[in-house]
Amino acid sequence: MNRGDVVGDRYELADYLGRGGYGEVWKGFDRSLDRHVAVKFIRTERFPTPELREEAERRFRREARVTARIGHPGVPVIHDLGTHDGDLYLVMELVEGFRVDDLIACHHPLPVAWAAAIAAQICAVLTVAHARSLIHRDLKPTNLILCADGTVKVLDFGVVAMLGSADVTQITQDGQNVGTPHYMSPELAVTGLAGPRSDLYALGCVLHELLTGSRVFESAYTAAEVGRHYTEALAPLRSLRADVPAEIERLVLELLAKSAADRPADAAEVYGRLLPFVTAPPPLPGVTAAPPSPDPLRMYAAVAERVAETALTGLGVPVRDAGPGRRLSEAELRAANERAEELALEGRFSQAVELLEGALAGAEDVLPSEDPVVFALRMRLAGSRFAVRDYRRAAEEYDDLLPRLSELLGAVHPAVLGCRLNRALCAAALGRHRVALSQMDGLLRDARPALGDRDEFVLELRRELGTLLTRLGDYDRARAVLRLLLADLEAESGAGHPDTRDVRDLLRSLERVSPARPVTDVEGRLRPEGDGERGARHRPFR
Repeated sequence: MNRGDVVGDRYELADYLGRGGYGEVWKGFDRSLDRHVAVKFIRTERFPTPELREEAERRFRREARVTARIGHPGVPVIHDLGTHDGDLYLVMELVEGFRVDDLIACHHPLPVAWAAAIAAQICAVLTVAHARSLIHRDLKPTNLILCADGTVKVLDFGVVAMLGSADVTQITQDGQNVGTPHYMSPELAVTGLAGPRSDLYALGCVLHELLTGSRVFESAYTAAEVGRHYTEALAPLRSLRADVPAEIERLVLELLAKSAADRPADAAEVYGRLLPFVTAPPPLPGVTAAPPSPDPLRMYAAVAERVAETALTGLGVPVRDAGPGRRLSEAELRAANERAEELALEGRFSQAVELLEGALAGAEDVLPSEDPVVFALRMRLAGSRFAVRDYRRAAEEYDDLLPRLSELLGAVHPAVLGCRLNRALCAAALGRHRVALSQMDGLLRDARPALGDRDEFVLELRRELGTLLTRLGDYDRARAVLRLLLADLEAESGAGHPDTRDVRDLLRSLERVSPARPVTDVEGRLRPEGDGERGARHRPFR
């Protein structure tokens, strides 16, 4: 890229801001709306084959859409995305402020109040992101900006998710800058798999560095530093800085627990424990500026806080009864289902959810809940909620639909199998891993005899099962499932296919955890690799 280049017939590149592990960042100018923006490019050399580039673009668009829906002032607004000369690009709000790594270098040790204030704001962002099942995966000081008004912006949501777990483990081995090893949780460093508590581990690393001025297990050698994260006990924080409160020392120790299960339950809990220490942070010369008086943003926030603390019913505010919506005819309901399908194919799932919720409201008292038209709308709604990561309500819908759907279509109908897999993935995303494992095991027992090992749906299910077992720490069984899957993927899709590559790299990571055992099938019986039934290919209902 060069200064003066115009991207998307709209964004003129003005100043080069830097280069990271994933690509370049430019300050740009939006010609249409007369404003400055940030333009981030993903380097094409990360994806040397057409298959890898196609998969990267698919992930990129998915994660950008999810990130755009966070809707939190602590996350820069996404304006646009696309491709330019083969490179993926993202256009977003230009954030001006002080990068937290520079802040640490200039002002360490930071006052405890500022360290708590920065970390608490990160928690507020993580709370809303995790509620949407969006994991940052690369939380670190260089991805945090402290603005002049004291607010914090969290950058680069979705970048590592776009690259994929296989890339994360490779980056860990190579010491590159995406998914920075210095802040990775042990489970992310070993397997490339992250959950909400992986972000909390990274937050603990950041909080430790804010308070001490140095990384948790700082070393001149990346591999040694990564290894210390999952082998070495953490020194008490007050042995490095005596004025750190005991409660913050306990919190950092819990955030940096080796096992995710031993960390705090969620970001909201961490926020609550930090908030008491956010007390009158002193000025940071050259970083924070005195706010104008009165400050419009603080005026707005103060009123919003008071409203939130007051029960509306206690204010005597009348609650308007909207009454039932307009009833829709059967033809209108069918048209709504078709339009929702079009929106889903375009990736506009949020609009599909709104359309389907309105259509179902209009179907009340017109058609019974098990009418084929209504049933189709409900299935479409469950799938759309799954796509926008509203896993709780999607799971509830699948639980309600599946008994009748199985009765109508049979246990191994593609629509039934697809709904059952989505329900299990909802459980996994909600942290109900044992429930998800039971559901996947049962689904595999039903699907495998009917479809065969190399059916597209069964391959996907086996991959999800291996991933879930890895999350649960059942590395022996995960390895057994994934080794058999790898053999079938290589035979079916080829060694260079993105799915094959991801499974191969995950297996390599598992080999670092514990030595290989004899290959077994999912029931634990010894079985030669690649020995699977052959079946007709079906596409699951998603």
